[in-house]
Formats: sequence, structure tokens, C-alpha cells
Amino acid sequence: MFLCFVMCSLNLVLLLLCRYYISKGAVVDQLGGDLNSTPLHWAIRQGHLPMVTLLLKCGADPSLTDGAGFSSIHLAVLFQHIPIVAYLISKGQNVDTADFSGLRPLMLSAQQVVGPEPTSFLLKFNPSLNAVDNVQKNTALHWAVTSGNVSAVELLLEAGANMDIKTVKGETALDLAIQTQNCFVIYMLMEEGRMRSKRNNRLLRIMEKYELFLLLASCLTVLWAIGYVMNLSSDSWLLKGCLLLFLLVGMALSVRQSVGVKNLRYLPTALMLSSVFWMSVTWFFWFMPDVTNAIVEIPVMFSLVGRLYFFYKAWRTDPGYIMSSEKDKKENIAALAEAGCLDFRTFCTSCLVRKPLRSVHRVPCDSCVARCDQHSLWIAQCIGVGNYHYYLLFLSSLTVTSVWLLYRSLLCMYQ
Repeated sequence: MFLCFVMCSLNLVLLLLCRYYISKGAVVDQLGGDLNSTPLHWAIRQGHLPMVTLLLKCGADPSLTDGAGFSSIHLAVLFQHIPIVAYLISKGQNVDTADFSGLRPLMLSAQQVVGPEPTSFLLKFNPSLNAVDNVQKNTALHWAVTSGNVSAVELLLEAGANMDIKTVKGETALDLAIQTQNCFVIYMLMEEGRMRSKRNNRLLRIMEKYELFLLLASCLTVLWAIGYVMNLSSDSWLLKGCLLLFLLVGMALSVRQSVGVKNLRYLPTALMLSSVFWMSVTWFFWFMPDVTNAIVEIPVMFSLVGRLYFFYKAWRTDPGYIMSSEKDKKENIAALAEAGCLDFRTFCTSCLVRKPLRSVHRVPCDSCVARCDQHSLWIAQCIGVGNYHYYLLFLSSLTVTSVWLLYRSLLCMYQ
């Protein structure tokens, strides 16, 4: 606690001294030191955001370069000071600013920064993925491959970086990966190339359009097949076990080939909906005809209808996504930084918004959700302030139906 107080006091003293010197006529953009840097460059190297905001307010030029040819945004990326990167961009610094050799911040992050944070943050501002430097004609992907930065390679491929651009020596990213003998990067590039060529196939494009329908149809078929196998008259459990294993392996292979990674998250939802469908079929064709008192079945009927309705409402209703325009994001970043409140424990670096109380950034939906409870695998949707009541009603109706069908199944088995 005492150390924090001392640090805060020291920072305040430094800010007051800087303000005093400027008021006495000190040159804000004076170059000096071994690295021939301006005061803004030195503040960025130290990660001193309050000092950076003060210098910019006093007219410091963030586009000036130091002795190594780096501008302000290059240094912020190199030293991984993400709040300063955010503030510089919010104040108008171009995310594609090039140094004397044409090296851009994204290239610098891919080449020299280990870890996904600076690269993923820069990609939020739509930098040029296919720009090349002036010397080797490398893109950011080339730099990531040559440096063995696996996380940067993955992020750039997800963002759609061109794999066919050649360097000054005529080498693609895959050629460079083979030269460096990085087996994991080679696999990533070859797999991405295979997926991109797959998208050019007309038949595969049609299949991709109906991936969710194919996934649901596959789950319906597999669950029917499992029931059929279990109902075989054969007493050989070894045979049934082998057939079930064959079904599961066949489904895994077919899903892997026909469903992309993006839609694979809907697999639990498809399995749940398939189970609901067969439960409804069982109730309607096997249990309903044997009912002597129709009044008893009315709650089950309502739960069957309510289950589908509440599922749809929970799935389609906005759970409470925190939305903001590009202009508002930059204004918020600048305002928070200048007020000394740009704390990344409460500010989301993915959505570029300040997170309200009890909000959480959910990776599957890539959004911050207000009063977030969870990301439900069964409806492939986040559960938050907007749809949690629908989700609870869905679970309640599903529980009523499941308990009643289990009871009726046990009656049929032991009668």
C-alpha cells in the first residue's frame, strides 16, 4: 500500500514538473538522448500514459521518429503498452504508419512481440494485412512466420491475410515456414490453404451454405440409429457396442468433413434439438394413444410447445451485447485516458468499450454481455440480462417433459 502511494506521488510530481517546464518555454518535441528521442518517445518507452496524454495536449507530434526510425505508435507496440496504443489511435494516429523501411505496427508486432495481445488489438482497427515493407517486401504474415510467432500467424490467418503474396526473393509464407522448419506453422498454413481452396469448390460452397441443416440432419439420423441398435433383438452386447462405436466414429468423421470450425459450436445445440424431436415423436406415437385421461397430458403438451418457443426466444433475443460505434469507441478511449481511468480490468480490449458492472467478454460470441451469466452450449448463445428469463423457462419446460417421459418409459418397461 505504501509503495503504491509513493509511486502515485512520484508520477504526480513528474507531471507537475513536465507542466512547469513547458510553461517556461521548454520545446515539447526536442530530440535528445542516446536514442535521439522526443519526450513523448521516452514517456511511451516507460509506459507512462498520463505523461503521454499531457504531452499530446501540449502539442507533441506523435508522427516524429526517433533514431531507430520508430514513431510513437511503433514504440507503444514494441514495448506492448496497449493502453498507449489505444490512446494514440483514438487521437488520430494511423494504424498503418510506416517507418523509414516501410515497417508498420502490425508487422513489428508479428516480428518482435511474443504473444497475441498487441497483434489482436491492432487487428481491431482494420490495418492493411497485405501491405509490404520497402526492403524485403514482407507482409505481416511473412514476418510472423520467419520469427516463429505462432499466435500472430493464427490471428493473421483468421483475419484473412493473403498467403500467396511473394517476397522480393519470390517466397510465399509457406516457403518461409518450410525454410525455418517450423512444423506447427507449416501445418497451420497448409490447413488454411486447404480450407480456402475448399471454399472455391461450388459443391462445397453449397454445402457450407446449408451446414447447419446438415448438422441437424446428421444428429437426427445418429440418434435414431442409436435407438434402433439398442432395440435390436440380438442379445450380444458386444455387437451392439461395436455398432454404436461405428456410429459415433462415422458421425465424428462426417461432421469434421462437412462442418466448418465456425459452425461446429452448434453441435451441442443440434444434439439437444434432435433429442427433443425424438422425445416428442415418442410421446405422440407411443404414449399418447395409451392415455385414458387426456387431462393428464395437457401439461406435457404445453411443455412441449413451450420448450420450442422459449428455446427460440432465448436464442434470438439479444442477451445484452454492449454495442458502440467506431467514433464512440475512440472518443471513449481518449476521454478515459485523459481522465486517468483507462484501466484494462474494466475496459475491454476486444470490444473497445468500457465494461459495465457484472459484464463479461465472451470469446464464443466475441462480445461483452451485460450482467452475463454464462455462454450456454445448448443454445449456442450467451445468457445475460436480455434473455436469462427465457432461458430459465426453456430449462423448466425441458425438465417437465423429460421427467414425464422418463416416468412413462419406466411404466412401459415394467408393465
